[in-house]
Amino acid sequence: MGESNFDAANDLTSRYARKEILDGKTTSLEKKKDEVYLTFPFDKRPYMSFSGFVLNGPTNVYSGFIETIFYRDKIKIKDMYYEKNPVKTDKIGIYSTDLCFISEEDVVYHYKNIPYLVSSDKPTIFFSKVHYNKENETVSGEIKMPSSKNTYQIELFYTDNDDYHYQEGVADKSGQFNIELSREGLEGKMYLRASDGLGNYADACDIIDQKSTTYSVPTEALETIKKSHKVVKDAPKQTSRFVIILALIFGIFILILVLLRVRVIIKRHKRDKKIKNAENN
Repeated sequence: MGESNFDAANDLTSRYARKEILDGKTTSLEKKKDEVYLTFPFDKRPYMSFSGFVLNGPTNVYSGFIETIFYRDKIKIKDMYYEKNPVKTDKIGIYSTDLCFISEEDVVYHYKNIPYLVSSDKPTIFFSKVHYNKENETVSGEIKMPSSKNTYQIELFYTDNDDYHYQEGVADKSGQFNIELSREGLEGKMYLRASDGLGNYADACDIIDQKSTTYSVPTEALETIKKSHKVVKDAPKQTSRFVIILALIFGIFILILVLLRVRVIIKRHKRDKKIKNAENN
């Protein structure tokens, strides 16, 4: 595919996401003695992150957390460490950690459920087909993507007097997408990106002409993508087997209880019969 002319520093999606992250109103605050306890609603915002890390990369890098907390919660930090659940970079996705830090005013803070993103160290999504139809004002195509818990966003950027404009669409389960342009497009000035917000991403893809362009996907990447979907398809089968086995065990247990109950009833009936016979005699 070659190296794209896309300028990641002007990525509008990251700017918009950052504005939402920096809204500190969602953080709960509680003061205990001389210390402050903050909690981020991680479960309600599963696709937001304070800091980013790279798969199998260093974990003791606090700069992203420090910067975000400064803009979000207006706290200047002079010292920070992981209090619980330290950052791990062994797999991609969004996770949470607990931080303890000291402000420049020597106030101790405990911050729970701080989300961070671990992204792949190389592209895991690949554009296999892109078609720019200038007459219909659409950009369509196909991506090859691994299985994910989230939907895959297709992001379209195009420039006008060196300013970036942005649109987005969603790829369906087969990786097909179609974006209707909201402004006039220009070949060589448009770029596509794709991500699931959980660490999977594609390199920027330039739209250089109006014809349909097909891109080759590395064989190794295709195999990895196929395996990820196979694992997801096999999972329900394993779950159903487990449920069946559990149901059988439960059924046997109920049967044993029933038999024991019948045995008790029979014994009681025999005992009552003997007592009656003894009374009659």
